Amino acid sequence: MPGYRLYKSAVAGATGRIGKALTRQLLLSPLCEEAHIVARRKVGFPELAASAKLRHHVADFGADVCGLQASALKGVDAAFCLLGARSGWSNETDVVAVERDAVLRFARLCEAAGIPHLSLLSSAWADPSRALPFARVQGETVEAVAAMSFARISVFRPSAALGPDGRLEPGSGFLANALWQSVPVAAQFLPNRYRPMALDDIVLAMRLNVELCDASERVEMMDYRDMMMVIGKAADI
Repeated sequence: MPGYRLYKSAVAGATGRIGKALTRQLLLSPLCEEAHIVARRKVGFPELAASAKLRHHVADFGADVCGLQASALKGVDAAFCLLGARSGWSNETDVVAVERDAVLRFARLCEAAGIPHLSLLSSAWADPSRALPFARVQGETVEAVAAMSFARISVFRPSAALGPDGRLEPGSGFLANALWQSVPVAAQFLPNRYRPMALDDIVLAMRLNVELCDASERVEMMDYRDMMMVIGKAADI
């Protein structure tokens, strides 16, 4: 691993549970100099003195490059995309609009701004060849982002997010939510990549991957095992 490095960040999806948790970590990190929030509305952290590092950009995710000028994100080193359909995966139209179209518009904004590193929150179920619409859409999105000109792309693929109480996060948009709730015993015997992961561990892995880790390849797929390694929990794998 290289030494610590300062950076400026940009986040899309900061109004959701995972995005808000990541933004909070970025604000508290002494290595993150600025946190640019690309969202439909402002997201505040008044309880944090570090909120002075926030830079807000009101976006239109239905417009090309989110309706923003690329210069708004000039100087940003690492972008995080955590956009997810509010309705989960039950509404295919919503999934396409948010988890494909909005994600690609944010990615194009970052590409136009010259941001070298994009981290994308996807899921363990994403696969363009799957029959399930939400899994296929996410898989197609990953393929489209991978074809862009970023120097580095990190795709995080948790199966499900756990809250502080150890219970599955509601509305996280992951297929495993239904799986663990309906057949929790059988689900425990699935491969490691399908194991649920604490929400705070997911965002910690995303942050530390930017701050500490060099990629072995331009497009890196970060599954459960990879994320646990990044946060120093290899013994729990």
